[in-house]
Amino acid sequence: MDLQSNPFYKDEVQNLSKVNDPKEWFFELTKEQSDFYDTVIKEYFADPDEGGKFKGAIYQPFLYEAAKEKIATEKLSERESFEFIQQRNLYDFMRRLLVKRFESSFNSFEQSLKNFKHITKSVLEFIEKTGKYTLDRGLLERIYDKDLDEIEIYLKEYSEKLNGGVYPKNHKIYKLSDFKYRNEFIEDINSDLKMLDEILKSLHELNLVKNDPKTNCFIRNLKFQLEKEPKRKIVIFSEYVDTVNYLKYILDKDFPDRVLVITGDLTSKKIKEINKNFDASYPE
Repeated sequence: MDLQSNPFYKDEVQNLSKVNDPKEWFFELTKEQSDFYDTVIKEYFADPDEGGKFKGAIYQPFLYEAAKEKIATEKLSERESFEFIQQRNLYDFMRRLLVKRFESSFNSFEQSLKNFKHITKSVLEFIEKTGKYTLDRGLLERIYDKDLDEIEIYLKEYSEKLNGGVYPKNHKIYKLSDFKYRNEFIEDINSDLKMLDEILKSLHELNLVKNDPKTNCFIRNLKFQLEKEPKRKIVIFSEYVDTVNYLKYILDKDFPDRVLVITGDLTSKKIKEINKNFDASYPE
């Protein structure tokens, strides 16, 4: 639209397609489902300063070593301050990751909950076995440039390496015997495990994965659009690979032989399929 009002180009671009404003599709939740939605956002994974229940202890062990009173009295050294901020950012990153997964789809949220449970359980087993804990100091820098699916895979591998006694290159080993808040550290790890189990149980009881209201609304609107324009091509975007794969399974049932899935795996065959379906100048 900017080009059409530009005096240098307006004569060349008179036939540009008009883009309509976006339209929202609203999906309905039952009262129980709606209450659960609010609980996840406002209680389980809310900001800790606002009463959020997610402790994320395994991402901020420095807090339990002796830092709580130092933070309260602002007596952290420059090195300690950097360590505290770095781990606090990591914790906050993980908390927000789970919220984003929840808002993407109930299916991807369930997968993330299971992954986080596996990671947390593995870390707890390592602590109970060795009396130590280690956190990779380069973890924060490495995960920021990865997508969320890769982050979960990386964290899972990290926890499994810990149990195998393989420490990361840039690690700091914490001895729990030196922790001023040792009991609270273990309690908070167990609290997270209990909370993850509670959420998984609620997802199951509310049938939000197998009978996802958001997905049902999505399919219903797609069908309506394709009934109006049977030859229309519709492009669907998601931030997460597992949401894409979940939707592929759903869409294949309702729209057989009409679904083309791209998840970054651009093989020559896939590129040819994209060109064939979306490039107006393609010979076929």
